[in-house]
Parts: sequence; structure tokens; C-alpha cells
Amino acid sequence: MVKLNFYIVLIFVLSVISCGTEDNNAYNPLIDTGLVGNWEISGRGINNLSSLEALCCETLSFLDDDNERDLSGIYIFDEQGIITNGAFIVDLESNIIEYTTESSNTKTLEFNINNDVLEVWFYDGTNRHWTTYNK
Repeated sequence: MVKLNFYIVLIFVLSVISCGTEDNNAYNPLIDTGLVGNWEISGRGINNLSSLEALCCETLSFLDDDNERDLSGIYIFDEQGIITNGAFIVDLESNIIEYTTESSNTKTLEFNINNDVLEVWFYDGTNRHWTTYNK
């Protein structure tokens, strides 16, 4: 009987302790992509040709949303003071980012991150339109 009471008390204490602790080591796949943060334009072009335009004042920010266990978040695109924002979803199998603006327009871009350089691109026919950003 003493052993039974001991086990009941032990189970109760362990359940109370486990309910009060937070999971601080929660895996966040969006953070692990390296995408979250602020990015500033560094290049733009079509196919293998860089644009000759002066690149200025274009930033892209990716923020995590309330669900830290998924691959979606919030983005803010600032192009010379014109701000577009909305939600995004990352598909790691296809390396694509799907943007949805607040007005429900969607755009899908392929992406790659290497050494704090984000490259996004899309195809218009056979032409590859690309933009690079530095973190």
C-alpha cells in the first residue's frame, strides 16, 4: 500500500511539473530556412545579364507568424517607399515562396539562399528574371 501511495504521489508531482514547463527547444522550420530577416536588393537581371539600372531603396522582410511550427509567415516589400505586404508560404521541396498580398493577389517565385544572399526568380517564357538580396 505504501508503494502504491508513493507511485500515485510521484505521478501527480511529475504531471504538475511537466504542465508548468514550456518547450523552449521547439523546432521552428521557418527560422531554419534562413529566410527570416531583412534583405536589401543587390542585383537584378534577365537570364545571365545584369540590369544597368541603379539599385536603390528596395527591401524585403520576412517575419515569422504566430505558428512557429510551420513554413508560413508575413512579408513586407518596400520598393522606394511603396509598401506591399501580406503572407507567404515556403515549399522546401520545390524551393518556392508563394506570396499572397493583402488584396489576395498571389505570386510564386523560386528561391535559393547561399551565404546570406537570397536569390528569387521566375520565368517569363524562356527568360529567367532574377533578383538578389543581401541580408
